[in-house]
Amino acid sequence: MKRKELNLAIILVLFLLLSNIYSYIQYKEISEVQSFLYELKKDSDIKIGQLEALKECRANEILLNGNEISRDWEITNLQGGRETLSDIMSDNTLVLRYSEMHCDVCIDSIVSKLNIYQDSIGLQNIVLFTSTKNMNYVKKFKRVNNIHFDIYGISNALDSVLVDIGMPYLFVYSFVDERINNVFVPQKENVKFTYEYLHSILLKYYTKWYLFNYWYS
Repeated sequence: MKRKELNLAIILVLFLLLSNIYSYIQYKEISEVQSFLYELKKDSDIKIGQLEALKECRANEILLNGNEISRDWEITNLQGGRETLSDIMSDNTLVLRYSEMHCDVCIDSIVSKLNIYQDSIGLQNIVLFTSTKNMNYVKKFKRVNNIHFDIYGISNALDSVLVDIGMPYLFVYSFVDERINNVFVPQKENVKFTYEYLHSILLKYYTKWYLFNYWYS
């Protein structure tokens, strides 16, 4: 009788042990599935956010592209003097439009890439436009970031066309047609797109200038 009870006890212990092991395995599998689903959702949310941001950028590019700007409109240089676009720009000038309210990292990122292309595109073919009215701030910004491009403050008239979309953007100003072309809104998450844009602009507008200076420098 005692042997029978002992066997039952052993069986019960083994059953409980196996049950706990099974429960642990099930728990681990469920945890792994939940963790996988969480990471999947997290990754999906990030990609959806990036697609939405990209969609907004493309919408702004379409909105701004082709807007007309008179070459007689005024801008303000760092010394506070007034000049017209015809005074400081040639045909197909690459412009970065930014504001002091924009993301510092975004601006610094674009400026660093423009610095890479300043020799191939040409220093005189790149300018920065800002809606900032404080020229002392702009001078400090230029010095701290080691910027070699000219920076100008834009007038209210120009600001009404080159509207602030909450982030910096690039475009090419056609002096002949008096309009802006090839608008591009860079995204810091997609650096590759910015390099591709600058390379395409170089090939489209500045290859002859670059080759001329290469051979005769």
